[in-house]
Amino acid sequence: MKALLANPMELASLSGKDKAALVRLLSDPDPGVLHAVRQTLVNCGSEARPWLKAGLGSRDRLVRKHCWAILTQLERSEADREFIAFCNRGGEQLNLEKGVWLLTRTAFPNLDLESYEAQIDEFAASVRKVCDPAQSQPAALMAVNRVLYRKEHFRGDKANYYDPQNSYLNRVIDRRLGNPLSLCLVYLFVARRLGLPVTGVGMPGHFILRLQSPAFTIYVDAFNGGNFLTHSDCATRLKRCGYGIDAGFLSTTTPRRTLMRICSNLHQIYQKSRHLKERDRVQRYLIKLAC
Repeated sequence: MKALLANPMELASLSGKDKAALVRLLSDPDPGVLHAVRQTLVNCGSEARPWLKAGLGSRDRLVRKHCWAILTQLERSEADREFIAFCNRGGEQLNLEKGVWLLTRTAFPNLDLESYEAQIDEFAASVRKVCDPAQSQPAALMAVNRVLYRKEHFRGDKANYYDPQNSYLNRVIDRRLGNPLSLCLVYLFVARRLGLPVTGVGMPGHFILRLQSPAFTIYVDAFNGGNFLTHSDCATRLKRCGYGIDAGFLSTTTPRRTLMRICSNLHQIYQKSRHLKERDRVQRYLIKLAC
């Protein structure tokens, strides 16, 4: 067995019985053996997944625990590669919704994406039941507000603003809590399903939304119950926060820049909380998105 651990490539020739025996070694009391077995299984990558999944049914609690941990590590590594590949695509106009979910999977590799997409579909369907977006865009926005804030009870997390969960869309939907950017994403993805021309606006210190039409412009503060804002309201907020009136502050934020802002928020949160491994992971994404 030691020779096999030293030469992981030979593991492919093992019988099913021997692979199961290798997985059972995850309960070995010798830390050296445990480390070697764990590293060998990690190095095997996707090849080891069937063995580890079988180990989840073991009667031994330690085997189940370590199998789950290694599977999660493998899934996170795969999600990390997928998101970096996505970031490497050129241009500003990436598929924002896809990018947000790929980023979410780097932290929650067992994400049930279909379930969350179905919930967003249902939010949009609830709006359609009471309003035809093609008839009146302002009325449609008010209907979105009723669905998200009155019916579904989404709200800004003012008590724990810097909780990293507020930056991952699955946890925002689970908890109905988020930061300005994540709540804007929920709102934006619902609006897109309704055909509403809503875009993100990355004001300094506060992310909002904008619906632009030839007749009017409406800004939406998703963090504060979907409040409608005018250009003057936004200018006042910028001035209060120490910023001048710059047209760029109220311009549409591209998908790439939006993903960068999510990652920047997470980077600051992990740095402040000293979660350095997570900080470094997100920093890699920032570098790729900035290229």
